[in-house]
Amino acid sequence: MRNTSPCFGKGFSTVQGDVLELGTGFFSTNVLRWLCEMSGRTLYSYETGLSWYKIATRKPVPFQKVIKVENWDEAKIERHWGMAFVDHEQGKRRHIEVKRLANLADYVVIHDTNPEWDKEYRYSRIWSLFKYRYDFKRYFSWTTVVSNFFSLEKFEE
Repeated sequence: MRNTSPCFGKGFSTVQGDVLELGTGFFSTNVLRWLCEMSGRTLYSYETGLSWYKIATRKPVPFQKVIKVENWDEAKIERHWGMAFVDHEQGKRRHIEVKRLANLADYVVIHDTNPEWDKEYRYSRIWSLFKYRYDFKRYFSWTTVVSNFFSLEKFEE
């Protein structure tokens, strides 16, 4: 089967260390749970929304820690991560969390990176912080993988 999403497939097998998820959801949380369970990693999922937090904690699993924070400044993410996935609801703030992770996460996977959405997400403010970048454009909402530590050839189609 061909890899259809960066880091969520063949690229993920090379990730070392725990996985961070900023903003939970029906698709990403389930995929990250499965990948972390299969690879023996811990998934740390941070959420500000009470309804999403309740959904994410409905079926607890031992390899996932779901953390409720009132605002993203409270998220204790300043440590090494094998991979971080940024897709939280406060879109205008996402670039701030990406900046916080620039030299901490081996790979940062960022959702909704279409250039026409830059007014909302402000990613143009963070691209220069990274040595490597790969834009996955196959679907309507682009996803971008960035890293300061590893080249991204393995994610390219």
